[in-house]
Amino acid sequence: MRSTKGFGLGSLTALAIAVSPVTFAQQTQSGGYALEEVTVTAQRRSESAVDVPISITALSADQLGKGDVQQLGDIMKLTPGLRYDDLGANAQPTIRGVGTSVVVAGASSNVAVYTDGFYSPSMLMADSELLNVESVQVLKGPQGTLFGRNTTGGAILVTSKDPQSEAQGRFEASYGSYNAQRYQVYATGGPTEDLAFDVSALVRTGDGYIDNITTGSDSDGEYENWAIRLGAKWNVTDSTSVLLRYSHSDTDDPSPVATGLYEENGMPVSTAAVYGSNVATKPHEVSYGYKSQYESDADVIQLTVRSELSFADFTSYTQYRDESGTHYYDFDGSALPIYHYNFETTDKVFSQEFLLASNGDGRLQWTTGLFYFTDETEYPHNEASVGGSPFVPTGGSGVKSSSMAIFGDATYALLDNLFLTIGARYSVDEVKDAYFIYDNTGEKYVLDDADDDSVTPRVALRYEIDDNSSVYVSYTEGFKAGIINVAGGTSALNNGDINSVYVDPEEIKAWEVGYKYSGGNLVFDAAVFSYDYEGLQVASYAQTDSIIRNAASSSVFGVETQVRYAFTEQLHVNLGVAYLDAEYDEFEESQTWDQCLDAVSCGSFLGVFLPSYGDASGKEMQRAPELTATLGVSYEAPVQDGLLVLSGNLYHTSSFYFDSSELFEQDSYQLLSMRAEWTDPSETYSVALYGDNLTDEEYYSQVLPQFYGPLVTWGAPRTVGVSLAVNF
Repeated sequence: MRSTKGFGLGSLTALAIAVSPVTFAQQTQSGGYALEEVTVTAQRRSESAVDVPISITALSADQLGKGDVQQLGDIMKLTPGLRYDDLGANAQPTIRGVGTSVVVAGASSNVAVYTDGFYSPSMLMADSELLNVESVQVLKGPQGTLFGRNTTGGAILVTSKDPQSEAQGRFEASYGSYNAQRYQVYATGGPTEDLAFDVSALVRTGDGYIDNITTGSDSDGEYENWAIRLGAKWNVTDSTSVLLRYSHSDTDDPSPVATGLYEENGMPVSTAAVYGSNVATKPHEVSYGYKSQYESDADVIQLTVRSELSFADFTSYTQYRDESGTHYYDFDGSALPIYHYNFETTDKVFSQEFLLASNGDGRLQWTTGLFYFTDETEYPHNEASVGGSPFVPTGGSGVKSSSMAIFGDATYALLDNLFLTIGARYSVDEVKDAYFIYDNTGEKYVLDDADDDSVTPRVALRYEIDDNSSVYVSYTEGFKAGIINVAGGTSALNNGDINSVYVDPEEIKAWEVGYKYSGGNLVFDAAVFSYDYEGLQVASYAQTDSIIRNAASSSVFGVETQVRYAFTEQLHVNLGVAYLDAEYDEFEESQTWDQCLDAVSCGSFLGVFLPSYGDASGKEMQRAPELTATLGVSYEAPVQDGLLVLSGNLYHTSSFYFDSSELFEQDSYQLLSMRAEWTDPSETYSVALYGDNLTDEEYYSQVLPQFYGPLVTWGAPRTVGVSLAVNF
């Protein structure tokens, strides 16, 4: 258990921390060089980060490149307070301890991902490949007013470059450890100044780093992923533009699937080990006899219309997404054919948002909008094989979710340097047409519809100390929409409590005090925050069923700071530190696991891990490390008339738990990455050497508790490689 400090004390601490950078910054502005500033859109308009009363980690394309960020999850290495895990195809980002382990039809992440202004509601749809990205912003804390549902932890905003009429492009190829190959191309151009097209394409292949001790294969980790995106932009008039994008992605990859076996905390390894089967317990080794795999494809169409009106800027976002995937699991993780399970998922999403933002320079700046979306999720075909028998259907499920919202946010200059922001969002969420296939009979069971409404306000007061710095205090609320847990339908019906499938929304209230400075060769910010978090949607497991309940309340307190400093024009340093105290205030029915080992009393359940429930009140929230820190250094020097850039990044996390009962622990670890890139004098060619996890840390990226033994996903081992890029 951790002790929780008072919010008032923490607020004073933050202000004290903020004092020293002001004087220091004033002394260092005379160097004649300035750091690149990333324009942020956290308030649905383009602004300087120092003018926004929200804690933000803003990463430019240059920072992403120097940090060797290839996929969205890699931003964890550059963002204090963020964990970015995945389970199967499900992205599970956690910001300041607020995330989820709930993976069922209709469920969403607590951290919303927006790509070019478009919301990806399903965890399956959190776009992982970064194609021609201009910037990534991580908004910390509830964003319930301007971004709405399922932003209790925060939001991640990915911004791509628009098509350009001037013909240009870039090709990049890389080769690294485990036969990892990556090919990426981007090209843009147009016949006129008002019409432009672009194309981005990516192919990633490799052998992976999985060794199967049962079959002797070292190729069970083979993957082949590719994506393509097409864009067309038409400037209809000087004040109106239309941007149409289409993208397709295809994934064939076992790496995110939990395949290893967890053996720490003195726990027995697995059911198979009880029966004498040889099981893998070393990092990156597996022992399954049935290959675990994930396959998916997705199609996305997005239409953005922008128009500059006389009094405001109007934007329309229209989106359609269609994604399907198939998971293959060997749940016992051994050569024995104890339990194999396959399931399919499909997602169809439509969303429409209208946004209106003031464009004047008056004392009042405002934003208002309407939002609507539907999400139809199905698990149409589940099947299982027990004891080597043929696969048989084990049911399926589906649900339709919809949401409508109206929101507004206004900032008024009370004085020339004092700004008050007030906003609110009213949302109506509905879950309908929910069904599950009852395992015992194979019949389709239809559930009653459910709906909720909510109001999520926001209030912030910002004082502008000078043109380069400001201090703010804010109060915000967020919510995570309720769901109908169709995946737990069979268990609920067997227990005689079908109403248990109805899960209420989560609610969070957050207070934050912060300071920001940006000027010359220094960018600095610090924040202190405190959350009250109620009605947490918590998952427990009954074989392949997920049981979701509103079972917990939590308190979160923390302090964060980020510094970017240019010692010289060539030498830059980035430092980020986040301290977190996150624990369950009340959680009386937290799931835990005990392996049944008595041959007489266990019978056919010998070796099986049986769930039980205990009190987790006062224990740490899952995936909420007490300390995370990032350190980045880059140095530029002229070499052979070209430019050599040396960069390195160190990420540290303290220990944390993957579950609420503190059974599955990840020890503290560090990830070191380095990159050396040389660009020729004409800036046409560049060659780079890179390395990730250079100290070869062994760590888990996920733990999945279940009947036949806890399964794990291992983080990537040490990898090195070389890349070549050509601009044309």
